[in-house]
Amino acid sequence: MTLPANQQFTSRSDRLWADNNLDLTANRAYKIDNIPVLSYGELGITVTKSNLRQIGTLNTLEVTGNALIGEFAYFNSTVNRLGLGTDEPNASISILDNNVEIAIGSPAYGLANIGTYSNSDLAITTDNIARITVKNNGEVIIGDAVGKNGVLRVHGSIYVDNFVSDTRVDRSSSLEFKASKEGTVYGLGLTWSSADFTRQMIMKAGPDRLWTNVSFDLAENHSYFLNGKPVLTETGLGSSIVTSNLVQVGSLQSLTVSGNTTLQGDLIAGDTVVKSLGLNNGVNSISVDVHGINSNKSFRASVKQADVLYGDDNEIVLGNSSQSRRPVKVFGQLSVGINNPDPSVGLAVAGDLSFSDKKFTTGDSAPAEGQFNKGDICWNSNPQASSYVGWICVVSGTPGQWLPFGAINRQ
Repeated sequence: MTLPANQQFTSRSDRLWADNNLDLTANRAYKIDNIPVLSYGELGITVTKSNLRQIGTLNTLEVTGNALIGEFAYFNSTVNRLGLGTDEPNASISILDNNVEIAIGSPAYGLANIGTYSNSDLAITTDNIARITVKNNGEVIIGDAVGKNGVLRVHGSIYVDNFVSDTRVDRSSSLEFKASKEGTVYGLGLTWSSADFTRQMIMKAGPDRLWTNVSFDLAENHSYFLNGKPVLTETGLGSSIVTSNLVQVGSLQSLTVSGNTTLQGDLIAGDTVVKSLGLNNGVNSISVDVHGINSNKSFRASVKQADVLYGDDNEIVLGNSSQSRRPVKVFGQLSVGINNPDPSVGLAVAGDLSFSDKKFTTGDSAPAEGQFNKGDICWNSNPQASSYVGWICVVSGTPGQWLPFGAINRQ
């Protein structure tokens, strides 16, 4: 395994530590105990908690408990380049640090390139010590002059035009694991042995994957990548992560849901502003907005499962027939069928009135048609001197028998 200059991949405190990005190829995943925990488009089903503060547009949202409803990387989609610390990357991946641009890419067909784009040296380090240094004049140095700790092992051939050696033992080769007739590449990888514990990162099958028994720890301001896109940073998930099985999130700064939302617990909100709210059970639907409440079929308001207000296409009911002793209080003028009632009256009715099962109507004479019952009254709509206040039905019928009452006398 060849690492770019100025980058590390070491074991630290029971975990693998790197000072650069880990980038898996497409259709691969980060796993724990052979269970996917992070893939290109989603978190694994075992990832059930997070401290997310911002998420993208959700297709669905389901909450079973209470719901209490950062720039250094630049990706140029026009040339498909990623810059870390620079918005003008000169390679597929460019990292600008201390005014040195580290370039990773392919400058020509069939050629991959990892190095510095600027006139700078390139070093490959471990434990923060330069093990291989490529000078800007082309000189390659393995180890350092003081420690004389450079070791070069070659299991193969070395072809050189000129070989100069001193007391140092030199080795130069890339790290490669190859399958043989006796075995496969599975089970091969990196091993860090110590008295207490053996740390490993090896290739495993079913599916092909790198497995490790320690944690990965990236340096500050670096991310986990999948297919060249960041999917996990210290403070957020990548924009390509659109599904998860999270059952808990932190305090969200904003929330947008484009599909159905199911809240199975309490909804607790502060100063909440909702432009509209829709409720639909597949048959009945109710919408609430600043203009009011609208139902496609019927609407009811209830107290203790008993209706206090009901309305549909046919009628509007105020109160409940099973609780007829419950008082209905109206404070202010009450009008029935009148848009502009007389402000001096408390009750105005346009049309006949029934009171205690007695009908009150008006006319300039006793009714000559219609069904009336004994005790119904017709008030005189054209009272005159020597006439009557009205007529009362003394015998039920159609129209029944009527007699005048309340003689109007001249003075």
